[in-house]
Amino acid sequence: MNDYNMMNNIMSNFFNPEDLYPQAQMHEMKNEMPMKKDEIGTPKEGYTLGNLFVNTYIPYKNYMPQKLVAHNEQEALFLQMSEVAFAAHELNLYLDLHPTDQAKLKMFNQFRKKANELRTQYENQYGPISINANVLDNSPFLWEELPFPWKGGIQ
Repeated sequence: MNDYNMMNNIMSNFFNPEDLYPQAQMHEMKNEMPMKKDEIGTPKEGYTLGNLFVNTYIPYKNYMPQKLVAHNEQEALFLQMSEVAFAAHELNLYLDLHPTDQAKLKMFNQFRKKANELRTQYENQYGPISINANVLDNSPFLWEELPFPWKGGIQ
């Protein structure tokens, strides 16, 4: 038995997270969670829950995530871009620990490319949202030409 496994065995005899957080009812929640064949949720689910890996999501007490609603085209595009970028970031973190998982690597690259496409689309329509924006190559900058939101500009 290696040192890591020995430490886990020793710690499991002394520490049980359910003793510290009985209100979490971890065993019951695991049985109630919707199990999917693939552990990865949609970008929308992941962004809403803050966890792309649906089978590992454990709600905090009685917290219910808010449904995010876009009120216009700009917000809808920004929300979609944020969801896909979140999914790519979650998979990037996963791949740090599981670098040989080719299926997740393929998924990561799909989400990464889509997030970049959506960011480019957003920036071309509504202006830059990062210092890396390609729209910053041109001057005058888009925000110099458009009225500010409080003056009837993009809202």
